Amino acid sequence: MDRRIWLLTLAQFASATGSYAFTGLLAPLAADLGVSIATAGQLAAGYALAYAVAAAPVAALTARVDRRSLLALGLVLVGLLNLATAAAPDFATALALRIAAGLAVTLVLPGVAATMLVPPEQRGRALATVLAGLTLAFSFGIPLGTAIGGALGWRATFVFSGLLALGAAALVRGGLPALPSTDRGGALSLGLALRPAVLAVLAVNAFAFAGLFCVAAYVGPIVTATTGIEGGAIGAIQVFIGLGSLGGILLGGRLAARAGAAAPVGLLLLLAAALSGYAVLLAMPPAGWHAVPLAGCLLAGSVAVFALSPINQARLIALAPQDRAVALALMGAVTFAGQGGGAAIGGAAIGAVGLIGTGIAGAAVTLAGAAVAAGAFRRQP
Repeated sequence: MDRRIWLLTLAQFASATGSYAFTGLLAPLAADLGVSIATAGQLAAGYALAYAVAAAPVAALTARVDRRSLLALGLVLVGLLNLATAAAPDFATALALRIAAGLAVTLVLPGVAATMLVPPEQRGRALATVLAGLTLAFSFGIPLGTAIGGALGWRATFVFSGLLALGAAALVRGGLPALPSTDRGGALSLGLALRPAVLAVLAVNAFAFAGLFCVAAYVGPIVTATTGIEGGAIGAIQVFIGLGSLGGILLGGRLAARAGAAAPVGLLLLLAAALSGYAVLLAMPPAGWHAVPLAGCLLAGSVAVFALSPINQARLIALAPQDRAVALALMGAVTFAGQGGGAAIGGAAIGAVGLIGTGIAGAAVTLAGAAVAAGAFRRQP
């Protein structure tokens, strides 16, 4: 396989790290900007929802643009907006910049570029290699960003994320050849989203990430409330999300060829069980030993979600083989919509019943996704 695929893995790593590296530092960020933790969580929601709304239209409008140029431009914009967020004087400014970053990241589609660098028989492996950038972000990038912010303040996390994106942009621009696009784009591609079979798969993905991010968007406060761990040490717990995501992708790659609904439904039930575990731990007084079951919940939940991702992706590509760019954008859009929606639901649950509500709400959302998956995967594409 073309070694230049690893540059696209780096692009994915930089993009994903910048998306949520700050979530482990919500408490000091909220205190510094004078808002509640629930309000601060809307930084994640605003970013994700901006991507969700704009991803498919942007993919259709830019379908014929050279992929190297588009990818480099997106990374530069993401990098600059992260640096600007580090200097935000108030929450409103920070929120506006996060929304702008969510729009900019719609240009960062390394998976599309990967399929143009390799022959057809290697595309699946290339996409999996690029997706590994996401798991590396959860394993190392986001915990490192949290540790930097814990030592130097939350603003340093955004500086780290910005410089990482700018570095990836330079390497992509210098290391990849021109990649003229052959996608058709336009309104015909956007019509893909209106097909019921496609909508069902997208809904499953959205429910899964919404359930996870009811908790994941508030992982810093949850870790502190259950274990007493604070600051940069939270990053050590976040590593289990990355380990689970890596294991999940490996598992999902093996399950993706199976046509039945048992695998996706089973994974969503596993996720619901993990999310219920957070509620149990939050109902108990904090204790250091809670770090062990908490790590187990993080590991199991991320295994479930990231094993489901390649299954959903394979299903979607089978349904829409002629519109890969828009199909991948739609998958990314509903992923971010689920993340943003989950952060918003989690924030509402915190406002209603406290942190314990995040686990309860997440489990309920995930069970709804399991019901959808039972129907979506029963029929052949």
